[in-house]
Amino acid sequence: MSRKWLVLAGFALFFIVAVSFSSCSKDNPAIDTSSKDTLYVKSVSTSPDTADIINDPLWDGAEEFSIRIGEDKNYSNNLGIGIVKTKAIVDTAYIYMRFDWRDSTMSVRPGYWTNQVGQNCRVWTQNADTNCFETDNALNPRWENEDVLGLLIDMGSNGVEKANCATTCHTDPDTSDIGYCHYTTGDGNIDAWVWRAGRSDPLGLADDQCWGPKSQTRREDSYTVEPCLRNSVQSEEPSEPKWMHRTGPAYTRSFLFTADTVMMNIIANWQPLDGVSGYALNTNWNTGNTSRYDVNAKSSYDDQLKRWTIVLWRRLTTPYTAEDVNFKDGRKELQATLAIMDHAFARHSGSKPFTIKFE
Repeated sequence: MSRKWLVLAGFALFFIVAVSFSSCSKDNPAIDTSSKDTLYVKSVSTSPDTADIINDPLWDGAEEFSIRIGEDKNYSNNLGIGIVKTKAIVDTAYIYMRFDWRDSTMSVRPGYWTNQVGQNCRVWTQNADTNCFETDNALNPRWENEDVLGLLIDMGSNGVEKANCATTCHTDPDTSDIGYCHYTTGDGNIDAWVWRAGRSDPLGLADDQCWGPKSQTRREDSYTVEPCLRNSVQSEEPSEPKWMHRTGPAYTRSFLFTADTVMMNIIANWQPLDGVSGYALNTNWNTGNTSRYDVNAKSSYDDQLKRWTIVLWRRLTTPYTAEDVNFKDGRKELQATLAIMDHAFARHSGSKPFTIKFE
């Protein structure tokens, strides 16, 4: 075969391959052209298995979105820069979101009491992970000492807030009656899902909150029963635990549920470094008005990889439209921000606003 025919044959082969690749790429793009600031919600025809929702195969079909936290000090960067791997799916009734991030320590004991006899401390101090010899740390109530994830979603209501965390958490040092500066400055409303490793997760929940203007008198959604109670004889200046598990020192789990509590017996056979939960989790939370408890949660911590994985899910519709996002209001896009806390509520890194988009 002449050189001329070899060249023509080569061009023909190239053309065939190019056309074939182009045809296939329309179905499966070789290059990801999606927005880098958008979490796409994958519609699924069957519902995930909530018993093993973290590992359900339905997540395989959802696009992973990496949310960068700590990039901008306006959204807080106390923990530095990090990545939260995120996926979202929706069935006919619920929206589900899965979050995965690195955390070198699993903190699930907010306000934990430790028996420190013989440790140069008072008999009972809070948080064994603080240095007992540092009196201020050992005796100061560390009620917020746990890992936390906060998802802020724009409710699309009045105002211009649009879930911009930089204009809610960090612009005003005033601690209003809402607390922690969680009021909006643009007169909008934010639906905040706050997952707490020690106070909501053991109940299978995230704390559902609504942040509005400063004149608003509370930040939690409406509810009848408190989800957890401070385990302290004196609430604001703790001196010793109020309750213990009915089995006393024999109980070694991190969480204490109200149904299993009795009054604390300080003179029981407590050994040095024995502990009691800093909160009693209310077994009867699902009573009366439960708007605060709309968001379900399940978590897993991988001690080898040092990673949290949690799934939050909630019904698409809500009877509490003044407090919660209605995902079936016709909007295809929502703005949101994300924050990760490590050990304490004040120490966190947050994300810039991103978009949640339904298919």
